[in-house]
This record gives sequence, structure tokens and C-alpha cells, in this order.
Amino acid sequence: MLQKKILFFSFFFISFNLLSQTISSQEIKNLAFEIIKSSKNSVLVTIDSLGKPTSRIMDHHIISKELNIYLVTNPLSRKVNHLRFNSSISINFQSQDGKNYVSINGIGILIDDLNLKTKYWKNEWTPYYNNIETDCILIQIVPDTLELVSLSNNITGDPKTWQPKTITF
Repeated sequence: MLQKKILFFSFFFISFNLLSQTISSQEIKNLAFEIIKSSKNSVLVTIDSLGKPTSRIMDHHIISKELNIYLVTNPLSRKVNHLRFNSSISINFQSQDGKNYVSINGIGILIDDLNLKTKYWKNEWTPYYNNIETDCILIQIVPDTLELVSLSNNITGDPKTWQPKTITF
């Protein structure tokens, strides 16, 4: 009986310690950077003029661990019109093995400045745009919140609600 009580309290203590472990905002940002960097594509969600979400697969470009993320698109695309009406976005990334994801909610800023386009240009975009000055526009992602689940690093959501680890910028 004593052995069962010791086993129970040992399990309780270990479980409590595992659940109460914290991870810093910077550690979450660092993991998010690695997941985003390794992710081949992202899913960008914008809001149309009727308030309905629209999603599409995008090729993103992450510049730094501060999560400076840029996208490029046709200036006549629906997403550009959506962002002019409502700059709210959600962008989601998943690791190649499917064990980790990052979701960023924030705003998308349209950038039609040639110097900035050149500065943040990703070579893989070149075949799709004949003229960088007129045929494309950048979308800068400005994060408000970031959610992360990383099964590879044993970072899961709340056991009851499944709320992922979240940071606010």
C-alpha cells in the first residue's frame, strides 16, 4: 500500500512539474522562426468586403528571428483588395513532418516601393513577375499574436482546451 502511495505521489509530482514548465517568449519566437523557415508554403487568410475569410497557399520569405515575414503577389489580386479594405490577416505554417505549426494573427501591409521590393525580394519569385516595379506588390506581415505547437519539442496546447502556447507582440 505504501508503495502505491509513493508511486501515486511521484506520478502527481512529475505530472505537475511537466505541466507547470514554462517556455519564454523568446524561445517560442526562436522555435517559430525555425518552423517557418523550414515550411515550404504558408496559408494566408484575409477578410473580404462581406467579412468572410478567404485562404490561399503562399510562398513566404522570412527575413529574421524577429519574424519579419514578406509575401509577394499580383497587385490586382483579390488579397490586395481584401487588405485595402481590411488589413487583418492570419498566416499559418506547418513543418514538413506535420508535427509542428505556427499561426500568426496580425495585419498585412501593402508595400509598392521598388527599393523595399528589391531589398526583401526572394529569388524564387522572379520567374512569376516580369517587371518587379509594376507586376508585383509586397505584403509585410506584422504580428499581433503568435500560436505555436511543437510536438517535436514536446510543446503542446493546454490539455483541456488545446489552446496553443501564445505570445503577444
